[in-house]
Amino acid sequence: YAREGFFELVAVAALVIPLLLGVHWLLRDSSPVLRTAFRLASAALLALLFVIIASALQRMRVYVDEFGLTQLRFYSTAFMFWLAAVCLLLGITLLRERRRQFGFAALAAGTVGVFALNAINPDAFIVRTNVDRAASRNFDAAYAASLSPDATPTLVAALPRLAEADACVVGNALLDSAPDDDGWRTWNLGRQEARDATAGLGSRLPPGCPRP
Repeated sequence: YAREGFFELVAVAALVIPLLLGVHWLLRDSSPVLRTAFRLASAALLALLFVIIASALQRMRVYVDEFGLTQLRFYSTAFMFWLAAVCLLLGITLLRERRRQFGFAALAAGTVGVFALNAINPDAFIVRTNVDRAASRNFDAAYAASLSPDATPTLVAALPRLAEADACVVGNALLDSAPDDDGWRTWNLGRQEARDATAGLGSRLPPGCPRP
């Protein structure tokens, strides 16, 4: 259900965006009346495209609510938001007769999106989302523990909120995969924070946690 919504959105956007840009280029020397009619039709078409975007986002929300957030679902949702921004920029540039600015605007939106994703810390966001829904849904402890070291501090902080069995799975996995200090050549902030978070973690696990 969610995949259908995503691929329908991608297919429609792949048709609509080149179509509008191409027709706008063909009408560059046409009469003002014809260009006005094109702008009105473009606005209507983009409005319908935003309906499809809203539907795809709603489908993904239902999917995540039922099965939890993963990296694939997170980045698919981020891509849909970027696509919504691109369509909005397309509408603004076409309605203002500034088609040539669209390419730079779309690239700028992508650049801002990349910086925003880094600021959000996707793996930590995935953990927070899944922990928040753990009270009413199953928590995939094995998947959470398989995420990158960027998620480790958030996972360690969330251990008291997890069921004992899940906390044991996560805690043992983090202890086994704790990154080593290999010196300055491989140092990065995420790995350092993961090492700090797992320091002394064994003593903080539930008493009944068996060590493999």
